[in-house]
Amino acid sequence: MRKIVIIALSVLICINIVGCNKTVAKVNDVQITKDEYEKVASLLYITGYMEKNNGKIDDDILSLIIDNEVAYQDAKKQGIKVENREVEGKFEDLKSTVANNISYKEKLESSGINEDFLKSQVEKDLIVSKYKENFIKDIKISDDEIKLYYENHKDEFIVDEVRASQILISTLDENNNEVSKEEKEKRKVKAQTILDKINNNENFDILAKENSDDKKSGNNGGDLGYFSKNDKNVEFTKAVFKLEKNQVSNLIETSYGYHIVKVTDKRTSTKTLEDSKDDIKNKILNQKYSDHIDSLYKNGKIIIT
Repeated sequence: MRKIVIIALSVLICINIVGCNKTVAKVNDVQITKDEYEKVASLLYITGYMEKNNGKIDDDILSLIIDNEVAYQDAKKQGIKVENREVEGKFEDLKSTVANNISYKEKLESSGINEDFLKSQVEKDLIVSKYKENFIKDIKISDDEIKLYYENHKDEFIVDEVRASQILISTLDENNNEVSKEEKEKRKVKAQTILDKINNNENFDILAKENSDDKKSGNNGGDLGYFSKNDKNVEFTKAVFKLEKNQVSNLIETSYGYHIVKVTDKRTSTKTLEDSKDDIKNKILNQKYSDHIDSLYKNGKIIIT
Protein backbone atom coordinates (compact mmCIF):
# COMPACT_ATOMS: atom_id res chain seq x y z
CA MET A 1 0.00 0.00 0.00
CA ARG A 2 1.44 3.31 -1.09
CA LYS A 3 1.93 5.97 1.55
CA ILE A 4 1.28 9.58 0.61
CA VAL A 5 3.05 11.38 3.47
CA ILE A 6 5.21 13.81 1.55
CA ILE A 7 4.33 16.88 3.65
CA ALA A 8 4.41 15.10 7.01
CA LEU A 9 7.92 13.78 6.58
CA SER A 10 9.14 17.11 5.20
CA VAL A 11 12.65 17.41 3.84
CA LEU A 12 13.85 14.08 5.15
CA ILE A 13 12.11 11.82 2.66
CA CYS A 14 12.66 12.97 -0.92
CA ILE A 15 15.27 11.40 -3.12
CA ASN A 16 17.65 12.82 -5.68
CA ILE A 17 18.08 10.37 -8.51
CA VAL A 18 21.79 10.13 -9.32
CA GLY A 19 24.49 7.53 -9.47
CA CYS A 20 25.07 4.45 -11.56
CA ASN A 21 24.75 1.54 -9.11
CA LYS A 22 22.05 -1.13 -9.11
CA THR A 23 18.61 0.15 -10.18
CA VAL A 24 15.63 -0.73 -7.98
CA ALA A 25 13.02 1.14 -10.03
CA LYS A 26 12.59 3.38 -13.04
CA VAL A 27 10.14 6.30 -13.25
CA ASN A 28 9.74 7.25 -16.88
CA ASP A 29 13.36 7.98 -17.87
CA VAL A 30 14.71 8.42 -14.34
CA GLN A 31 16.45 5.56 -12.53
CA ILE A 32 16.15 5.04 -8.78
CA THR A 33 19.35 3.43 -7.57
CA LYS A 34 19.83 1.12 -4.60
CA ASP A 35 22.29 3.60 -3.10
CA GLU A 36 19.73 6.40 -3.18
CA TYR A 37 17.01 4.11 -1.84
CA GLU A 38 19.27 3.18 1.10
CA LYS A 39 19.92 6.83 1.94
CA VAL A 40 16.22 7.61 2.06
CA ALA A 41 15.56 4.46 4.11
CA SER A 42 18.31 5.50 6.53
CA LEU A 43 16.72 8.92 6.97
CA LEU A 44 13.38 7.31 7.79
CA TYR A 45 14.97 4.88 10.25
CA ILE A 46 17.08 7.58 11.92
CA THR A 47 14.13 9.92 12.40
CA GLY A 48 11.95 7.10 13.75
CA TYR A 49 9.29 7.10 11.03
CA MET A 50 9.89 3.44 10.23
CA GLU A 51 11.52 0.45 11.83
CA LYS A 52 14.59 -1.02 10.20
CA ASN A 53 13.80 -3.78 7.72
CA ASN A 54 17.01 -5.86 7.89
CA GLY A 55 18.40 -4.55 4.63
CA LYS A 56 15.46 -5.70 2.49
CA ILE A 57 13.72 -3.42 0.03
CA ASP A 58 10.66 -2.05 1.84
CA ASP A 59 7.67 -1.65 -0.48
CA ASP A 60 6.29 1.33 1.45
CA ILE A 61 9.59 3.23 1.26
CA LEU A 62 10.04 2.44 -2.42
CA SER A 63 6.46 3.53 -3.13
CA LEU A 64 7.08 6.76 -1.27
CA ILE A 65 10.20 7.44 -3.33
CA ILE A 66 8.33 6.73 -6.57
CA ASP A 67 5.41 8.96 -5.49
CA ASN A 68 7.82 11.82 -4.90
CA GLU A 69 9.56 11.31 -8.22
CA VAL A 70 6.28 11.16 -10.15
CA ALA A 71 5.09 14.37 -8.49
CA TYR A 72 8.46 16.06 -8.97
CA GLN A 73 8.52 15.29 -12.68
CA ASP A 74 5.03 16.70 -13.19
CA ALA A 75 5.90 19.76 -11.10
CA LYS A 76 8.88 20.45 -13.35
CA LYS A 77 6.65 20.14 -16.43
CA GLN A 78 4.34 22.74 -14.90
CA GLY A 79 7.28 25.06 -14.31
CA ILE A 80 6.99 24.98 -10.51
CA LYS A 81 10.12 26.40 -8.91
CA VAL A 82 11.31 27.60 -5.52
CA GLU A 83 13.51 30.55 -4.66
CA ASN A 84 17.11 29.99 -3.54
CA ARG A 85 16.36 31.84 -0.30
CA GLU A 86 13.61 29.30 0.50
CA VAL A 87 16.01 26.43 -0.06
CA GLU A 88 18.78 28.07 1.98
CA GLY A 89 16.40 28.88 4.84
CA LYS A 90 15.03 25.34 5.09
CA PHE A 91 18.47 23.84 4.68
CA GLU A 92 19.94 25.96 7.47
CA ASP A 93 17.09 24.92 9.78
CA LEU A 94 17.71 21.27 8.98
CA LYS A 95 21.47 21.58 9.28
CA SER A 96 21.10 23.28 12.65
CA THR A 97 18.84 20.50 13.92
CA VAL A 98 21.28 17.82 12.80
CA ALA A 99 24.33 19.66 14.13
CA ASN A 100 22.72 20.10 17.54
CA ASN A 101 21.97 16.40 17.86
CA ILE A 102 25.14 14.33 18.04
CA SER A 103 23.30 11.01 17.59
CA TYR A 104 21.53 12.18 14.41
CA LYS A 105 24.73 13.63 13.02
CA GLU A 106 26.73 10.45 13.56
CA LYS A 107 24.01 8.24 12.09
CA LEU A 108 23.68 10.45 9.01
CA GLU A 109 27.43 10.46 8.42
CA SER A 110 27.67 6.69 8.83
CA SER A 111 24.93 6.33 6.19
CA GLY A 112 26.90 8.44 3.69
CA ILE A 113 24.40 11.30 3.88
CA ASN A 114 26.28 14.58 3.49
CA GLU A 115 25.25 18.24 3.26
CA ASP A 116 25.08 18.20 -0.54
CA PHE A 117 22.62 15.32 -0.46
CA LEU A 118 20.47 16.97 2.21
CA LYS A 119 20.44 20.29 0.38
CA SER A 120 19.29 18.64 -2.83
CA GLN A 121 16.48 16.97 -0.91
CA VAL A 122 15.39 20.28 0.60
CA GLU A 123 14.98 21.82 -2.84
CA LYS A 124 13.13 18.83 -4.23
CA ASP A 125 10.83 18.54 -1.25
CA LEU A 126 9.91 22.22 -1.45
CA ILE A 127 8.98 21.81 -5.10
CA VAL A 128 6.87 18.72 -4.41
CA SER A 129 5.20 20.45 -1.45
CA LYS A 130 4.32 23.46 -3.61
CA TYR A 131 3.00 21.08 -6.28
CA LYS A 132 0.66 19.44 -3.77
CA GLU A 133 -0.46 22.82 -2.39
CA ASN A 134 -1.30 23.99 -5.92
CA PHE A 135 -3.32 20.83 -6.53
CA ILE A 136 -5.46 20.98 -3.39
CA LYS A 137 -5.85 24.73 -2.92
CA ASP A 138 -9.04 25.09 -4.96
CA ILE A 139 -10.69 21.81 -3.92
CA LYS A 140 -13.82 22.42 -1.86
CA ILE A 141 -14.88 19.79 0.68
CA SER A 142 -18.55 20.03 1.68
CA ASP A 143 -20.01 19.30 5.12
CA ASP A 144 -21.94 16.42 3.54
CA GLU A 145 -18.71 14.85 2.30
CA ILE A 146 -17.18 15.19 5.75
CA LYS A 147 -20.21 13.67 7.47
CA LEU A 148 -20.35 10.77 4.99
CA TYR A 149 -16.65 10.03 5.51
CA TYR A 150 -17.13 10.02 9.28
CA GLU A 151 -20.09 7.64 9.10
CA ASN A 152 -18.25 5.25 6.76
CA HIS A 153 -14.94 5.26 8.65
CA LYS A 154 -15.96 5.25 12.31
CA ASP A 155 -13.09 2.93 13.22
CA GLU A 156 -10.57 5.61 12.20
CA PHE A 157 -11.81 7.87 14.99
CA ILE A 158 -11.42 5.36 17.79
CA VAL A 159 -8.41 6.62 19.73
CA ASP A 160 -6.28 4.61 22.15
CA GLU A 161 -4.91 6.80 24.93
CA VAL A 162 -2.69 6.31 27.94
CA ARG A 163 -2.20 8.39 31.03
CA ALA A 164 1.40 8.35 32.12
CA SER A 165 3.92 10.01 34.39
CA GLN A 166 7.53 10.59 33.48
CA ILE A 167 10.88 11.55 34.89
CA LEU A 168 13.05 13.21 32.25
CA ILE A 169 16.81 13.52 32.55
CA SER A 170 17.58 15.92 29.72
CA THR A 171 20.58 15.50 27.43
CA LEU A 172 20.25 19.05 26.08
CA ASP A 173 22.07 22.12 27.38
CA GLU A 174 20.55 25.55 28.02
CA ASN A 175 20.72 26.31 24.27
CA ASN A 176 18.95 23.06 23.38
CA ASN A 177 22.13 21.57 21.94
CA GLU A 178 23.00 18.00 22.79
CA VAL A 179 25.61 17.73 25.52
CA SER A 180 28.96 15.98 25.02
CA LYS A 181 29.25 12.19 25.00
CA GLU A 182 30.88 12.24 28.42
CA GLU A 183 28.16 14.41 29.94
CA LYS A 184 25.47 12.36 28.24
CA GLU A 185 26.86 9.19 29.82
CA LYS A 186 26.81 10.84 33.27
CA ARG A 187 23.17 11.76 32.79
CA LYS A 188 22.36 8.23 31.70
CA VAL A 189 23.93 6.93 34.91
CA LYS A 190 21.81 9.41 36.88
CA ALA A 191 18.66 8.24 35.11
CA GLN A 192 19.50 4.59 35.76
CA THR A 193 20.09 5.35 39.45
CA ILE A 194 16.62 6.90 39.67
CA LEU A 195 15.09 3.91 37.87
CA ASP A 196 16.80 1.55 40.33
CA LYS A 197 15.22 3.49 43.21
CA ILE A 198 11.78 3.17 41.61
CA ASN A 199 12.31 -0.56 41.14
CA ASN A 200 13.17 -0.71 44.84
CA ASN A 201 9.73 0.75 45.61
CA GLU A 202 10.73 4.38 46.20
CA ASN A 203 7.91 6.83 45.41
CA PHE A 204 7.72 7.77 41.70
CA ASP A 205 5.93 11.08 42.33
CA ILE A 206 8.51 12.29 44.83
CA LEU A 207 11.44 11.27 42.62
CA ALA A 208 9.82 13.12 39.69
CA LYS A 209 9.43 16.30 41.75
CA GLU A 210 13.05 16.08 42.91
CA ASN A 211 14.76 15.05 39.68
CA SER A 212 12.76 15.57 36.49
CA ASP A 213 14.06 18.17 34.04
CA ASP A 214 10.53 18.52 32.71
CA LYS A 215 9.52 20.95 35.43
CA LYS A 216 5.93 21.33 34.28
CA SER A 217 5.10 17.65 34.71
CA GLY A 218 7.68 17.18 37.46
CA ASN A 219 5.85 19.59 39.75
CA ASN A 220 2.80 17.34 39.36
CA GLY A 221 4.68 14.15 40.19
CA GLY A 222 5.52 13.60 36.54
CA ASP A 223 1.89 13.42 35.36
CA LEU A 224 1.52 14.02 31.61
CA GLY A 225 -2.24 13.48 31.50
CA TYR A 226 -3.89 11.44 28.72
CA PHE A 227 -2.34 11.35 25.25
CA SER A 228 -2.52 9.33 22.03
CA LYS A 229 0.29 7.99 19.86
CA ASN A 230 0.15 11.09 17.66
CA ASP A 231 0.41 13.57 20.51
CA LYS A 232 4.03 12.97 21.48
CA ASN A 233 7.46 12.21 20.01
CA VAL A 234 7.32 8.94 18.03
CA GLU A 235 10.37 7.50 19.85
CA PHE A 236 8.57 8.15 23.12
CA THR A 237 5.10 6.83 22.30
CA LYS A 238 6.47 3.76 20.54
CA ALA A 239 7.87 2.57 23.88
CA VAL A 240 5.15 3.91 26.16
CA PHE A 241 2.22 2.26 24.37
CA LYS A 242 3.84 -1.15 24.87
CA LEU A 243 3.58 -0.77 28.65
CA GLU A 244 0.77 -2.23 30.73
CA LYS A 245 -1.15 -0.23 33.31
CA ASN A 246 1.02 0.50 36.38
CA GLN A 247 4.14 -0.77 34.59
CA VAL A 248 7.35 1.29 34.73
CA SER A 249 9.53 1.44 31.64
CA ASN A 250 13.23 0.88 31.28
CA LEU A 251 15.15 3.98 30.18
CA ILE A 252 13.64 5.41 27.01
CA GLU A 253 16.13 7.46 24.99
CA THR A 254 14.84 10.22 22.71
CA SER A 255 16.36 13.37 21.28
CA TYR A 256 15.28 15.10 24.51
CA GLY A 257 17.06 12.77 26.90
CA TYR A 258 16.34 9.75 29.06
CA HIS A 259 12.76 9.13 30.14
CA ILE A 260 11.43 6.90 32.89
CA VAL A 261 7.71 6.38 32.35
CA LYS A 262 4.94 4.86 34.42
CA VAL A 263 1.60 4.19 32.73
CA THR A 264 -1.18 4.96 35.21
CA ASP A 265 -4.25 4.35 33.03
CA LYS A 266 -5.38 3.27 29.57
CA ARG A 267 -8.60 4.11 27.77
CA THR A 268 -10.25 4.09 24.36
CA SER A 269 -12.42 6.94 23.15
CA THR A 270 -14.18 7.95 19.92
CA LYS A 271 -13.65 11.42 18.53
CA THR A 272 -16.86 13.27 17.68
CA LEU A 273 -17.68 14.46 14.18
CA GLU A 274 -17.19 18.05 15.29
CA ASP A 275 -13.74 17.34 16.69
CA SER A 276 -12.80 15.35 13.59
CA LYS A 277 -13.78 17.79 10.83
CA ASP A 278 -10.33 19.22 10.15
CA ASP A 279 -8.79 15.75 10.25
CA ILE A 280 -11.42 14.40 7.84
CA LYS A 281 -10.96 17.30 5.46
CA ASN A 282 -7.21 16.59 5.32
CA LYS A 283 -7.87 12.87 4.79
CA ILE A 284 -10.18 13.60 1.85
CA LEU A 285 -7.73 16.08 0.32
CA ASN A 286 -4.89 13.59 0.70
CA GLN A 287 -7.01 10.89 -0.94
CA LYS A 288 -7.78 13.17 -3.87
CA TYR A 289 -4.09 13.93 -4.18
CA SER A 290 -3.31 10.21 -3.99
CA ASP A 291 -5.83 9.55 -6.76
CA HIS A 292 -4.10 12.23 -8.81
CA ILE A 293 -0.72 10.54 -8.29
CA ASP A 294 -2.35 7.24 -9.35
CA SER A 295 -3.42 8.89 -12.61
CA LEU A 296 0.18 9.97 -13.23
CA TYR A 297 1.26 6.37 -12.62
CA LYS A 298 -1.19 5.11 -15.23
CA ASN A 299 -0.05 7.66 -17.79
CA GLY A 300 3.64 7.12 -17.06
CA LYS A 301 6.04 4.21 -17.28
CA ILE A 302 6.91 2.80 -13.86
CA ILE A 303 9.17 -0.24 -13.67
CA ILE A 304 10.14 -2.04 -10.45
CA THR A 305 13.36 -4.01 -11.00
